[in-house]
Amino acid sequence: MLAAARLTLASCALLTLPLFGCGGGGSDSGGEMTVASNPPTTKERSSPNPNARPVPGGDLCQSQLGGFVGSMDGLRRRLAVGVTYDQYVAEVRGIGSTYGEIPFGKLQVDCLNAAGAPSEKAFNRYIEGANEWGDCVSEFGCDTAMIEPILQRRWRIASRFLSEAQAGLDRIAG
Repeated sequence: MLAAARLTLASCALLTLPLFGCGGGGSDSGGEMTVASNPPTTKERSSPNPNARPVPGGDLCQSQLGGFVGSMDGLRRRLAVGVTYDQYVAEVRGIGSTYGEIPFGKLQVDCLNAAGAPSEKAFNRYIEGANEWGDCVSEFGCDTAMIEPILQRRWRIASRFLSEAQAGLDRIAG
């Protein structure tokens, strides 16, 4: 069971790299990310409804990333009151599902920079926390007192990136 949970979380981590290019890796410093910008195809540029009104950039970014950012905010709130390992893993998996619904090919560069990159960094810290907690759970002699400082640090860093993503969404919405 633990190996399956770790494998699933590792797959989520691998899925995050193609979205924004080369991520910050394991570093908590929040290093710079490069964004690969592919021009949209004719099909992506054309609207299915020629009479459709374009969505303002801020509203579009919110509709594309708001659920992902909101799901991590929900986890952050639940962490404040306490969660079990199984609850945490379930939350991170749910966030991974929300991540999978992001229309990567349609994200605008300003949305990526303002909200996408920091939200991905936050998600990666939550995944790292799940993996470290899982490692502890599977080790004989590891207890809450040993892993809690590590988890608290990961979650604090994730919270900082998440706040940055929320501020980015607000800034774009203007």
